Amino acid sequence: MKHLQTYNSYINESFDYQLLLEDKKYNFYKSIQDKTVKKLSLNLYFVGTFQMGVTVLYPVVDALTKNSNIPNITPEQIVLMTLFSITQILNIFNEDVKKIKSELVKDNLMEITKKVKASLDSVYKIFTFVSKSFGKIIDVFTDMLAYVSLSVPTYMAVVEIISREGLNLDTLPQKVLVFSGGVAAFTFKALIENVIGYIKNKMNNKKQI
Repeated sequence: MKHLQTYNSYINESFDYQLLLEDKKYNFYKSIQDKTVKKLSLNLYFVGTFQMGVTVLYPVVDALTKNSNIPNITPEQIVLMTLFSITQILNIFNEDVKKIKSELVKDNLMEITKKVKASLDSVYKIFTFVSKSFGKIIDVFTDMLAYVSLSVPTYMAVVEIISREGLNLDTLPQKVLVFSGGVAAFTFKALIENVIGYIKNKMNNKKQI
């Protein structure tokens, strides 16, 4: 298996991530991210280092919040909740993080952001299992952000399954909980199989073109 380490090491993997650059949702959220970062004068290292990997998470959070029936959530708030959740996962605590938190507190979104963080943790767990099926190893959250060639089809699959099954900020983490021999283990396995099947279909269809 290949151990994943940095964005630059794996940017040239075989999967054509050009699909991501052509995705309207990705480009929409990239523009929102750029405006938000500039507006608040944020200098979060992972935004620049893992730009693609970070941006693919916004449509996931978008789909989850829509299914959670949370009213009046704006794209800017999706970006802020996602960025803040990543800082918490990576244990980053600085002035930039305080700026983001201040905006979320002002908009009364901290409780929802806690659920976003739990959901991103769940997405990370999905990536770790999916990566093994493709001969890769993801050990830490930044590995997932770095590995663009896997994150492209996995992000597409996760968004598709969230939309199709109506998963939300509460039910996605519940599905990803794994208890030995329990119902959760079965539902998690089914979720992983769906993601892997979706990716393989995408890759096979691309080869046939």
